[in-house]
Amino acid sequence: MGAASTDPAGKAPPPARGFRSLAVLPASFGSGLLLSLATPPWDLVPMSWLALGILYLLLAEETPPPSRFRRATAGALRGLLFGAATNLVALRFTVPVVSRYTPLPYWVGIVALAALSLEQGLRFAVACAATIQLARRGVPRWLAFAAGVYWSTFLPCVFPWTVAIGAVPVPAFLQLAEFMGERGVAFLMALAAGLGAEGVLLLRAGRPRRRALALLGAAAAIPALTYVHGVVAIRRLEAERAEARSARVALLQPSIEATERWDPAEAESVLARLGRLTREAEGASPPPDLTVWTEGAYPYLVDARSRADVPGRRAIEQEGVRGPLLVGLMMRKGTAAYNSAVMVTGGHLSEPYSKMHLLVFGEYVPFGDTFPWLEEVFYRGTGLLRGAHQVALEAGPIRAIALICYEDTLSYAVRDALRVRPNLLVNVTNDAWYTGSMESELHLRLATPRSIEARRDMVRAVNLGQTTWVDAAGRVRGRYASEAPGLLRAEPALLERETLYARAGDAPLVVIAILATLAFAVRRSGPAARGAAAAPGSAADRLG
Repeated sequence: MGAASTDPAGKAPPPARGFRSLAVLPASFGSGLLLSLATPPWDLVPMSWLALGILYLLLAEETPPPSRFRRATAGALRGLLFGAATNLVALRFTVPVVSRYTPLPYWVGIVALAALSLEQGLRFAVACAATIQLARRGVPRWLAFAAGVYWSTFLPCVFPWTVAIGAVPVPAFLQLAEFMGERGVAFLMALAAGLGAEGVLLLRAGRPRRRALALLGAAAAIPALTYVHGVVAIRRLEAERAEARSARVALLQPSIEATERWDPAEAESVLARLGRLTREAEGASPPPDLTVWTEGAYPYLVDARSRADVPGRRAIEQEGVRGPLLVGLMMRKGTAAYNSAVMVTGGHLSEPYSKMHLLVFGEYVPFGDTFPWLEEVFYRGTGLLRGAHQVALEAGPIRAIALICYEDTLSYAVRDALRVRPNLLVNVTNDAWYTGSMESELHLRLATPRSIEARRDMVRAVNLGQTTWVDAAGRVRGRYASEAPGLLRAEPALLERETLYARAGDAPLVVIAILATLAFAVRRSGPAARGAAAAPGSAADRLG
């Protein structure tokens, strides 16, 4: 991939094509499908690195278009197809949800899935465009690729997951998240994939084997050392968990159907079922320190200003229930409501935590004020109000934070919540909308890195989904996955130490990435470097 050699007549041959133009786009889509094999139910962890390596090859080997703009857009299109293909498979539950719970026809669900997948795929489009631009400015291609993948994770999207999610089934690969977060782990995975793919390219081009083998060795060393560090970190954490206080927590799975929850005629039977499960949980010896109800489980609206249990037959603490209970419920304010969680103890309601990070089209509709018909199609009711701040929910030794629905997938939401110094993460979720799909398992997969970033055990009470206990190392220690009503008993450790990621977030790695990029760009931005980069058929020309 160096400068093109000349033939006997002294003319330079045209650059060789690694892939024909018509084959590159389907190959990009196909490599995205490979990445989807790292998601549930397949869980093929190596596919995360392999798919990224193939994407790197697709960016590097195709003869570039003549203009810089067309080079960038061609790379972005490959990344878009790569990301869209992965999300088409991972988010396939979108189609039945739209067709089942809206008046829209089935084909609209397909269109919605396609649009959502393209929106999610924009991250990889940005990653590939950034890779090309950074490489053109003198940053080594393997570093440009890792940086492009990293920077793209800051692009807002509906489900902000990264390639690091593919490694969740092997928690040792994720333990560095306590220092650099899920994004940092994704950076290391992309770096290893880029180094390996670059080594393959050098071998194919007949370059010195020593350099190619050095790159391949570095590519293998990064995940290997990450894994070894993870094994050691998990052993140390296990010793820390053994010395820490623990709590007994009962997590209910009440099996409330999606439409049943909103039917006033079913409210009494729903509350009776919750009471029965709670009494069963509290009947254990010794009894739980806390019983957790799922998101929005309590079937009646409660005034947002109320600090007392509802009297009579609608009481949360029903006859025979002792508490304390962490309860998901809807709290009314005027004509709107909050999606909230409260601690109920002895007839008293704590200050509620109200969900701060609302789910688009699930809990609010963009431009709903301008186009009211959108709310009629996509949302039942008048919409939700956004909570203002996190609240510590306390019960005995437990100082919990509630993460409602998809909030447990958001690094920034958990980091913000850690300001109240909890010793336990509690997620309450209603997955009844997705019964029969892989959504609940995918939700668990996306939530797991939060335990590692915060070094806190997390318990998850999920209606008609994966009710689980995830420890501070990202390991699932307990699971109740049946669709029948039931409960899971967990004994999470109550940890309190602060991690580097909880304290500093992404800032340290952002600074390092910026400085490294600038250092390479400045060092290689002289006239000679620019001339070499512009040489027809050169490695930099192929990628940037």
